[in-house]
Amino acid sequence: MSATPNADRAPLPSRLSGWLSSVVRRGAIPGGTLTIILAGVVGILAGFGAVLFTHIIDFVTSFMFGGANLLRLGGSPWWSLAIVVSPAIGILFVAWLTRTFAPEAQSHGVPEVIRAVARNDGMIRPRVAVVKIIASGITIGSGGSVGREGPIVQIGSALGSAAGQLFRLSARNIRVLVAAGAAAGISATFNAPLAGVIFSSEIILGSFAVESLTPIVLASVTADVVQQHVGEHRFEPAFAQLSGYDFGGAWTQLPSYLVLGLLAGLAAAGFIKTLYGTEDLTQRLLPNWIVRAVVIGLLIGTIGAVYPIWPPELSAEQEAMQLEGKEAPLPPPMGVGYGVVDHALHLERPDDPQRLRLNNFADLLDAGARRAKDLETLADQIRGDHELSKTVVFRRDRLLWELVWLVPLVFLKPILTSLTLAAGGSGGVFAPSLFLGATLGASFGVVMNLLLPEYSHSPGVYAIVGMGAVVAGATQGVMSAILIVYEMTGNYQVILPVMAAAGLASLVARYFEPEGIYYKKLSRRGENISRGHDLHALDHVMVRDVMIRNFPTLKPEDDALAIIKVARQNPEIESLPVMGDDGKLIGIIRAEDLHRVLDSDISPTLINAMDIALKAPLSVFPSENLIEAMRDFGARDVETLPVEVGKGESRRLVGLLLRADVIKRYRQEMLSLH
Repeated sequence: MSATPNADRAPLPSRLSGWLSSVVRRGAIPGGTLTIILAGVVGILAGFGAVLFTHIIDFVTSFMFGGANLLRLGGSPWWSLAIVVSPAIGILFVAWLTRTFAPEAQSHGVPEVIRAVARNDGMIRPRVAVVKIIASGITIGSGGSVGREGPIVQIGSALGSAAGQLFRLSARNIRVLVAAGAAAGISATFNAPLAGVIFSSEIILGSFAVESLTPIVLASVTADVVQQHVGEHRFEPAFAQLSGYDFGGAWTQLPSYLVLGLLAGLAAAGFIKTLYGTEDLTQRLLPNWIVRAVVIGLLIGTIGAVYPIWPPELSAEQEAMQLEGKEAPLPPPMGVGYGVVDHALHLERPDDPQRLRLNNFADLLDAGARRAKDLETLADQIRGDHELSKTVVFRRDRLLWELVWLVPLVFLKPILTSLTLAAGGSGGVFAPSLFLGATLGASFGVVMNLLLPEYSHSPGVYAIVGMGAVVAGATQGVMSAILIVYEMTGNYQVILPVMAAAGLASLVARYFEPEGIYYKKLSRRGENISRGHDLHALDHVMVRDVMIRNFPTLKPEDDALAIIKVARQNPEIESLPVMGDDGKLIGIIRAEDLHRVLDSDISPTLINAMDIALKAPLSVFPSENLIEAMRDFGARDVETLPVEVGKGESRRLVGLLLRADVIKRYRQEMLSLH
């Protein structure tokens, strides 16, 4: 009798969760249906999470640099000091926060999501979402040179995982919800729902299985609906006013796009090597994490403080911003860098017939506005009547100055991104890849216009193509790169050059760096995540699910007669492990090894296990999936693989994985799909 009042006094969310969980356990709502429903909810939450994340970045930026901008306008040297010290303060706090509460929230996030899907049945701690949104917001807001997409992918994935765990869904459905959360994050961040679906399937899940697409699509759609109502882009693409660009099947321009694809592939491979090489170098030179965060943070701030904020040629929007004097952007190498990307995408040559007619703010002043005494009021009036143009139409004699401003950014952005993450910052590498591609493409376009103007297009077109090419090379996700560039620019007219350059860049980058920027981080930790399109049914089945835990062992001194006896007692095990006195695995004896002994003239009593054992056999870990195990079976042509845990001297044998059991499980998984 007393239980009912207590239950009635329980909070409504707890009662609702308990009721839904009981309904799910009774099977009233099938797991697949509930997964679809939860995917829609996760999409909404991830959409609002992306909006909140943007506001956190803006708040931190305003807090750290708002006063600095006012000091800059007054010509005070304190502005430079604020720029120098802000990254160090932000990164130091973030390094402490992540090390204390959620180490997996450090760095760029997406690899941790991939690992959770491939190894941990989609399990992500709910606190990761909270720590990640704070840590990345502070890192970016204080001037760290990283992107927003990695954090929001991890935040969305954590929300999806938490929903699946709350309602006790199967491991398969939790993984789908994690992927749905990732898709929602990309969709809400870039106003790119299609790219969110493809990115999640191609990069996070590693497959386009039909049964997972519906929840992922629904989450991506609901997240973008939230973005359209309250997000920063609303109904506009992330980079607007690019409708004038066109390829038009120009054969004379196509070779230049292919050359850019080659350069972008090299740049992508260089970015990957720089990212992880910097991590190794800084940990070796600065082993103390506090010293590392402060020293690298100061270095990032110093580079940002000395770099020219404004490019040589300004758009109407940039000139209004400069003349109004209310705020200045972060230095180009710092922060997300979308201002630089936007500038690069809008570079047009003066003879382009498609360019916008509103050239720059100075032209308006020449037309009579110079007579106005209050420039700020005039700027407000013009902004109220017209959408100021982002287009930058430069004079040919100013091309070289634009190149001098752009080219250093091609090298500085990868270096500063690598330093930010190596110092303990939290943020993504997708936006830096876009930055690298845009500045590389724009620089290449300027060179083409200087040397071969009749065979080239505006530098802004090359910036679009460069973005897609570098992202494709860095992530090894060609489809994702093509779609996200299309959706971010809203420009389908240059899709053919983007496709050609992205495909070529992916091949070049893979040649120099076989693993993409996300998978490289995992492989460096000894976690080689393998996926297969026709074997995706096995990517969620772990070695621990199939291995046998009770198995016979042999001693090194056992002779052939003892070995034969054990083999006859265990006919299903093709290879028998030989264990030392210390309990460690020495080797395995295969059936063919035993047959050679029996076919020889040597007495079985004169041959012991050490004589015929295959030493240092290839072993697998319980947390690997069966696709990886199938690769290892073929590498040594064995029927049995030892399963070990631990590393070095702490390694110990915990089971055996039989090839026959793997094939049997594969058949079961395939039957369950049909």
